[in-house]
Amino acid sequence: MSAPPTAAPGDWSGRSAPLLQVEPPAPWWLTRPGRVALAALLLFALAYALRLARPVLLPLVLSGLLAVLLAPLMRFLRRLHLPAALAAAIVVGAFTGAAGAGVAVLAEPATTWIGRAPETMRELEHRLRSVRKSVIEARMAAETVEEIARVDDTPPPPEVTVKEPSLATRLLATTRAAVLYAAQVVILLFFFLASGETFLRKLVKVQDRLRAKIRVVKITAEIQREFSNYLLAISCINAGLGLATALAMSLLGIPNPVLWGVVAAVLNYVPYLGSTVTLVVLSLVAILTFDTVTRALLPPVVFLVLATIEGQFVTPMVVGRRLSLSPPVVIVALLVGGWIWGAVGALMAVPVLAMIRIYCTHEEKLSPLAELMGHD
Repeated sequence: MSAPPTAAPGDWSGRSAPLLQVEPPAPWWLTRPGRVALAALLLFALAYALRLARPVLLPLVLSGLLAVLLAPLMRFLRRLHLPAALAAAIVVGAFTGAAGAGVAVLAEPATTWIGRAPETMRELEHRLRSVRKSVIEARMAAETVEEIARVDDTPPPPEVTVKEPSLATRLLATTRAAVLYAAQVVILLFFFLASGETFLRKLVKVQDRLRAKIRVVKITAEIQREFSNYLLAISCINAGLGLATALAMSLLGIPNPVLWGVVAAVLNYVPYLGSTVTLVVLSLVAILTFDTVTRALLPPVVFLVLATIEGQFVTPMVVGRRLSLSPPVVIVALLVGGWIWGAVGALMAVPVLAMIRIYCTHEEKLSPLAELMGHD
């Protein structure tokens, strides 16, 4: 005769209580801190890979941005029933001619200012003699304190200086690299414009469902249109700022006003930092040009007023809330773009950021990211 089953304490049913099974802890990479750490490492690795691939990716990204900017002109020529290759050749030829003419016009004054750099620095040092005197006195005081603080009488170790290449050598190397990049950008721009419609048709063809095909066409067209309008609006605003700066500098008697207008327009693609650099440059030019403090302060003050009007009133009204970007996000993008691709990366950081936000607004899963990148 079998013995009756023993009941667990607190169990009045007479059945034995099942053993509790403890689940093993999840791997660290599946936890929330682990996912955040992996995402941070992935972003850093991606940024460093982009930095290493700069010679290859920089012409690709720059030509892609120019292709989107010139897309309306390309569509206009295609409506005239021109072949894609011919329309692309006309657009690229017109753009290259306009850019070459601008460089030819600005080359002489820019070369003059660069050639006068040593003389300009000496003259600027002469104008700022009082400030230099204070700096020299502070340095002499620091050397005296160092001499008193030295315990022994051993002389300081000799300083080793490395002779840097001359300014002409660096300019020649920079010019060669710029010409090479420009040639690559022009060639890639032609192929991007000529084969853009073909690539879109292939992208639609690989989709299986009709709804997916329609969605790809709709989203691609909207993103291209919005981003093209954004770049066109920003370019017109920067051109207006450059024109106003050139006219103001001409009326104030600053030499080569067209050059400073172009500098203001180009640097304005870099928010905050570009206007600051232009303000510093105009201040130095004004100090070298005028003898009185009042006249020297007038050009930077006028530019500061123009830049404030552009940044606080014109750009918000033209661009609007939909495409506006958050200032902290813009600052981070400028820092990352400058670290990855230098000055050109800083110039392209905001347009690339705007394109990413436009894409995120059309994807439901990425809409929180678009909201985070936007300006309140």
